Amino acid sequence: MQLTTSSSQLYDCLEIAEKALPVRSTVPMINSILFEVDEKALILSSTNLEMAIRVKMEYQGSERGKILLPPKIVDIMRYFPVSEVNININLDNYRIDISGGSAHFNLNGADAQDYPTAAFGPITPEASFQFKQDRFKKNLRSVIFAASAEETRPAFNGILFSFDDQKIKLTASDTYRLVIKEIQNQSWSFESRKCLVPARVMREFLRIIEESDREVSIGFDSKTMAFNFDSINFTSRLLEEKYPDVSGVIPGSYKSRIVIDRRMFEEVVSRAALLAEGKNQAVNLVLNNNQLEAKVSGQEGSMEELMPVEQDGEDINLHVNTRFILDILKILEEKRIIIDFHGNDGPLVFRLVDDQSYLYLVLPIKKMN
Repeated sequence: MQLTTSSSQLYDCLEIAEKALPVRSTVPMINSILFEVDEKALILSSTNLEMAIRVKMEYQGSERGKILLPPKIVDIMRYFPVSEVNININLDNYRIDISGGSAHFNLNGADAQDYPTAAFGPITPEASFQFKQDRFKKNLRSVIFAASAEETRPAFNGILFSFDDQKIKLTASDTYRLVIKEIQNQSWSFESRKCLVPARVMREFLRIIEESDREVSIGFDSKTMAFNFDSINFTSRLLEEKYPDVSGVIPGSYKSRIVIDRRMFEEVVSRAALLAEGKNQAVNLVLNNNQLEAKVSGQEGSMEELMPVEQDGEDINLHVNTRFILDILKILEEKRIIIDFHGNDGPLVFRLVDDQSYLYLVLPIKKMN
């Protein structure tokens, strides 16, 4: 099997496919990239059995076949010296000859016959809908940061997609904070349901999907959720854990509410974080007389800084993790945000001035170390 193609385009596709390769696996064949040639495309696929990626690259030729490529092919294409690459594959002994310019590589491939192609499940029309890529990416970014990375809490390792009443609700939490984003005006024909998607898989998805007004098709079955966009099929296994009902932790009314300049708050908390110490990296927030003061005191020094706010309600004095505040402030684009306080021991709830569909809740630090 012989073919000639663009080395840069091939590298771009390999770089995407590489993201689904396992870090460590006891299944030897999934440590390779599946390379297929059909009548219209070169197809590069990979899976770690939790997620799977398939990328198509347009190609016109008479050759047909498939082989498993070693991961080193990605680095070879990254540094390939010329724009065109010649690939000669011997399907009898699985030898791969790669040449172009003065460069010449010989690689050992493997038989692709038993590769687990079932991981790349198709989207069924009755369980799919469309989204603009840039809008979906923005909404996913607004929640994914709050998902837990601790393996001892498997349910909280996921992003919960809830489909109900032509509305999608995205939920993420690590038990110390909670974020909910509702997306209105969606249309589908399937019944209400919930899908728990691994957050680490969705982080890889965010690295691939473009800031584009082109559409991404999203669909699911009982075990997987799949995303089709441009020339890419991205599939994720669903988590089987039951996500707890978090609606009860959201307070019904606030004791204090402020409206604050988001950029100013981010800059002040960033300065406070320079001296914040310990596991909690805490900053003391003191609300009093239309001013919010940020204070930090530790072994390396202390800081205090006042910020003007619009205050409604009682004064507040609490401690909160600086990272939990900065995570949300760096994602939001609004000039001003709302923060609801629920007493000195209650949660902080961040809201948007002109968008009631978003909520970010953070628990305070009740006892300082």
